Amino acid sequence: MMKIKKARQILKSLADDTRLRIINLLKHKREINVTELCEILDKNQSNISKHLTRLRLTGIVGDRREGNNVHYFLASPTNTAHKELLNSITNGLKDLAVFKEDFKKLESRKNNKKRRKIK
Repeated sequence: MMKIKKARQILKSLADDTRLRIINLLKHKREINVTELCEILDKNQSNISKHLTRLRLTGIVGDRREGNNVHYFLASPTNTAHKELLNSITNGLKDLAVFKEDFKKLESRKNNKKRRKIK
């Protein structure tokens, strides 16, 4: 059972355009690093890192370190209410134009990486 304090923390963490956009991208890709987020969202590294820290502290995202790189992913909530809250928010907002544009940029990056590997 999720406590109201935790629900409030989650909702406060989601009350920011950049953090919502980060979550949208993580929903489409298993892991993403700060550099990719900076390029897709057209924000600086300091700004993105600040938002990721907030999301990580509330348990919305997790991170995996690989050398100097940190890869971020959506955390799997163990609490059903936490999971339903995040799902309803992300599913409810998935058709926003800015989310679709971010997803196109993400897909374009993936396709460019594939082309570079083939050459």
